[in-house]
Amino acid sequence: MTEEKTVAAPSPISLEVWVAKLPQNGMPIRFEASEADCAALADHMGVVAVEAMAADLVVKRWKRDGVAVDGRLTAAVVQACVVTLDPVHETIDEPVEFVFVPETSKLARIAPTSDGELHLDPEGADIPETFRGEKIDLGTFLTELLALSLDPYPRSDGAEFTELDTDPDPTGGVVSPFAGLKRLQDGDKG
Repeated sequence: MTEEKTVAAPSPISLEVWVAKLPQNGMPIRFEASEADCAALADHMGVVAVEAMAADLVVKRWKRDGVAVDGRLTAAVVQACVVTLDPVHETIDEPVEFVFVPETSKLARIAPTSDGELHLDPEGADIPETFRGEKIDLGTFLTELLALSLDPYPRSDGAEFTELDTDPDPTGGVVSPFAGLKRLQDGDKG
């Protein structure tokens, strides 16, 4: 028996940062997605269009060998209304807060408590992401943040879902339990 692994599609944008070359005070980065990047993002996320996407970031060293990324992600996205399929325009403005540590770092592991369970605070800081080698591709993380920021059920103004009964005879297919027993009984005799 073979086991299939699903591999996530690679991010349509790339924004590589060389960890070893980070200045002591941090490095400001301005990223603006090109038209091709926006089209690839829309296709990757399954939305009608990504009209614009930009990120203003500061990348700096964190603790001894980690990297912290802070800033803002902004975007203009068009999704299809879940009721009418009309285009719904959405503006995204999200804070960016990522921490990365080398995959060999002790900070990359969560220590279980004395009861053997992992206790995570849903409102607390995220667990650091890990990286391997000399660089981090922030494009993947920005794509993920954009996708998670989208409205999962976009609706046009005034659009409401109304349940329609399309069955011409709603009671025609309903069989009484006693009628079913009667058929079984009749079938046994003959």
